[in-house]
Amino acid sequence: GCMMNGKLYPFGRIERTDDCYACSCSKGSMECCSLFHTPVSYDEKKCKVVFNKERCDYDVVQKSDPSKMCSVYARV
Repeated sequence: GCMMNGKLYPFGRIERTDDCYACSCSKGSMECCSLFHTPVSYDEKKCKVVFNKERCDYDVVQKSDPSKMCSVYARV
């Protein structure tokens, strides 16, 4: 298998790691890509970014009331 952040994953396709990556594990290497997109354009004065591990994505919420979402204009 392949080791990532202290956890052993089996050879083959890994749909989702504990850290929200999709990976391919082979005898010689492990290749991964993220399942999340980082917000880069939002109102930074009123809002903050919080990682939602359950959904494997970032939420952009109001600093004054984290139960309310903010608009995101772009993600990478």
